[in-house]
Amino acid sequence: MNLDLTGKTALITAATSGIGLAATEALAGQGAQVWMNGRSKERLEAAANTVRKNVPGAQLGLVVGDVSTVEGVKAITDAVADLDILVNMAGGTEYLAPFVELSDADWQYQWDFNVMSGVRLTRHYIPAFLEKDFGRILFLASDAGVITPANLVNYGVVKAAVIRLSRCVAEIFAGTNVTVNCVMPGPTISDWVFRTAGDQPLEEFERAYFPVNQPNSLLKRFAEASEVANLITYLCSPASSATRGATLRVEGGIIRTSI
Repeated sequence: MNLDLTGKTALITAATSGIGLAATEALAGQGAQVWMNGRSKERLEAAANTVRKNVPGAQLGLVVGDVSTVEGVKAITDAVADLDILVNMAGGTEYLAPFVELSDADWQYQWDFNVMSGVRLTRHYIPAFLEKDFGRILFLASDAGVITPANLVNYGVVKAAVIRLSRCVAEIFAGTNVTVNCVMPGPTISDWVFRTAGDQPLEEFERAYFPVNQPNSLLKRFAEASEVANLITYLCSPASSATRGATLRVEGGIIRTSI
């Protein structure tokens, strides 16, 4: 299987932690030059040092920009002119609330952060991908886009939109060597997991968490960020050339139906 990305340039948004950081390490490990994006210069530099430690010789670029804003996206596109791989990683939520407590501002932020970030970046790079007749574009969704908890309504709705967006963008590139796909993680190790677990050992927290919150899970634990990054790496590689317009699940078997 050919996963070699030598000579390719990738941009990963929200690359300072979690799946974004793991994907940066994975793509750099396959020889790609990776532009890391984040909102904080300090966090970007710290994350880059982590990647360099784990992937000696990693080729990295750092670009600060808040992708939930027009100005932030422009800062990125001004800095990164040429691109082969775009990983629209930015998204997520840490604000849990029932539908009736969500304000217009809550909805608007989720839309801008999870959907418009990918819309704006992808729209900018489409002409270049078409001209070179090569590229990989990935969107990150969530199992919440299919099975939405009552306290994650706005997040689930925008992730459902990301799933549809990825398919619509994929159709632009029919018959070309540009592929567009969507990755759907489920519960994954993150800062939120450790904050919620508090002083509990992770294994103990998982034993209590999954029967109540994710009883359908077949994995019965939080996925490692690297396990999601493995799928991302495949989809960015030459080996994935026939995988197009797909939403690929790496959610531990939570979803019982096909999508």
